[in-house]
Amino acid sequence: ALSSTCAPMVRGNAKVKSQAKRLKRLEAERKSQKKDPKAKEKARMAGFRFICPECKQSLANLKVALEHFYARHPKSSLPTDWQRRKEEVEADKRAIEDEKRRKKKEAEDSKKRSFAIKACLRSFYEEHAPDKAGNIDKIMKKYDGKWGKLEAALEKSYGDKAPRIVKAAENAVN
Repeated sequence: ALSSTCAPMVRGNAKVKSQAKRLKRLEAERKSQKKDPKAKEKARMAGFRFICPECKQSLANLKVALEHFYARHPKSSLPTDWQRRKEEVEADKRAIEDEKRRKKKEAEDSKKRSFAIKACLRSFYEEHAPDKAGNIDKIMKKYDGKWGKLEAALEKSYGDKAPRIVKAAENAVN
């Protein structure tokens, strides 16, 4: 019989460390999947094996499976689960492309707005407060994205003379 003064089981500590390490690795994988749009697709496809219904060959991924099926079995119709998976992949690709286009347009519109606001501020300050014309970049940085707040501050300071920068920005985009 062992006495109660024995050291704790080594396997117990190793098991706890192993579990902590595994959780840390899984968390890192989840974070990388959020950043990488293709990682989500890879994770989804990882458990899905393609087996050709005609020749029972095991295939690694959808691309290989489609190439195999069209080359080896041209007269047969594509299996419904493969067709569904193909449509899902194509839909995901379209969604990613749409998101890229939307972000690109958003960035272009933001540049146009900033340029129009800067031009509006420059002309206003050159006419009404030439000493502040050199601070336009600083003002633009301070109020970046908060153009309504800037317009309100200008109205408070200059009254009816203040420029309508929000309207100028919207006109630049449209």
